[in-house]
Amino acid sequence: MTQFVILILLRHPLHWQTRYLRVVQSLRTEQPSGLDTGGVRFELSRALDLWARNSKLTFQEVNSDRADILVYFHSGHHGDGYPFDGRGQILAHAFFPGRDRGGDVHFDEEEIWLLQDDNSNEEGTSLFAVAAHEFGHSLGLAHSSVSGALMYPWYQGLSSNYELPEDDRHGIQQMYGAPEEKLWAKIPGGPPPPERPTTARTTTTSVGTTYRPWRTRPTRPNHYPNDDRPRRPDRYPQKPDYRTERPERPEDRPQRPHKPHKHHTTSTTTTSTTSTTTTTTTTTTTTTTVRTPYTQRPRHRWTTPTPKNDKPDKCDTSYDAISIIRREIFVFKGRYLWRIGDQGLYEGYPAEITRLFNLPENIDHVDAVYERPDKKIVFFIGKRYYVFNANNLEPGYPKPLTKLGLPESLEKIDGAMIWGHNGRTYFFSGSEYWRFDESVNHIELDYPRNISMFAGVGTDIDAVFQWRDGKTYFFKGKGFWEFDDQRMKVAHEKQKLSAPFWMDCPPELETNDVESYPRKSKIMASNNASSRSTFFLGIFFIAYFNKYL
Repeated sequence: MTQFVILILLRHPLHWQTRYLRVVQSLRTEQPSGLDTGGVRFELSRALDLWARNSKLTFQEVNSDRADILVYFHSGHHGDGYPFDGRGQILAHAFFPGRDRGGDVHFDEEEIWLLQDDNSNEEGTSLFAVAAHEFGHSLGLAHSSVSGALMYPWYQGLSSNYELPEDDRHGIQQMYGAPEEKLWAKIPGGPPPPERPTTARTTTTSVGTTYRPWRTRPTRPNHYPNDDRPRRPDRYPQKPDYRTERPERPEDRPQRPHKPHKHHTTSTTTTSTTSTTTTTTTTTTTTTTVRTPYTQRPRHRWTTPTPKNDKPDKCDTSYDAISIIRREIFVFKGRYLWRIGDQGLYEGYPAEITRLFNLPENIDHVDAVYERPDKKIVFFIGKRYYVFNANNLEPGYPKPLTKLGLPESLEKIDGAMIWGHNGRTYFFSGSEYWRFDESVNHIELDYPRNISMFAGVGTDIDAVFQWRDGKTYFFKGKGFWEFDDQRMKVAHEKQKLSAPFWMDCPPELETNDVESYPRKSKIMASNNASSRSTFFLGIFFIAYFNKYL
């Protein structure tokens, strides 16, 4: 029977003086072979979120060395005096908060790291489980003497719906405070908090113990010789000006050239006059048409005439935008919208958008819509956006997309949503997406990113929203995908028809989409959740036994 041990080297426990931490978790070195980059980042995000949900801590991923916590994958000697030993024993090490290496986490890239729900290799180790423990050290927590705690010095695999135990929750809240609100509370019409699972977790009880004498950590060169390492640099070097501006209005209302209307008459006289001068070679010919008197004043309309019969067929159409507004689903197509409530589709729809929202009469479509946490509604139309308070347009709107920090070259937004996975606002366009900070009304740093992070969705979506069941849905053409927020990929590769599910239309018999329509169930979110013993040297043991002797 072979026994393996993981050694985690720590320094004296401290804690960060700020609750806002910048994390570099986008793999500073190459990740282990065979692992998907997006999957690794997602596992690390899950581990950080476990601590964020149970404290006042906020983490932001950045792509810069100017961060509080740096995450690396290394092998062998890697410059910190604590070399890795290859597969099977020392898996990772972390450092307590502080300067230089303070807070950093190093993983042995030669290990067999398993992503979420991957049990294909019995000798592998859960990246989420180790990262969650290591980030606890990065935040200042030492080992706990409470059996079953996350910071207990024995490795234990964690389930996908793992909750932070009471001891760990108490420890992190002693340092950084308890959370003020649930992330779900930020989502308009979001689902209720998840119920805690009642199944008991099992822990390994037969392990070996290996101690390593404490050694002085070698000095790491300071990357900032003229100043201390920044703890919380400004998120925006030049704070944007968000003062309300008056909309620009043309000085003169545009007028059509006045052209005489053609009328059928019984008598018309035409005369032609030709005049020639000696100073020019230009010949001017004037033709005058005399008509019978016309007493009605011509009307000058400067709006596009409304096409006839342009109402979309609810059972045979794509969607321009979808959003939850006042706990109802609003589906937009062309100049029209549908409303779907608890009892299904409302009668009398589709109705013109301008009947409910005071948009310009010449608007023939909307690109994206979402309801903000403050209950105001944002419409994206071309390169501008409109903000409504109930059905009334807010003063100073519309404004250009650049006011939100979006690039001037951006022609339109394809979709917008508040994602229940983290309570953040996201904008999608083409092959890119942005994360938007509602508190400062600006796009966050290090965006845009490629939409391929949402695996299986593809580019140029038509709409996206999160329903009250907590599930995310992406729409394109006449179909949609349900998105698995935990696995970060579509729940089904083949699109399902939108009309039968959302509009109660008869299904097409030649397809098998009806059998696999998503169920309207509550989403199971995870991770609500330390007295601890303090060590100068923390040793985190992993023990598992090879079934092959």
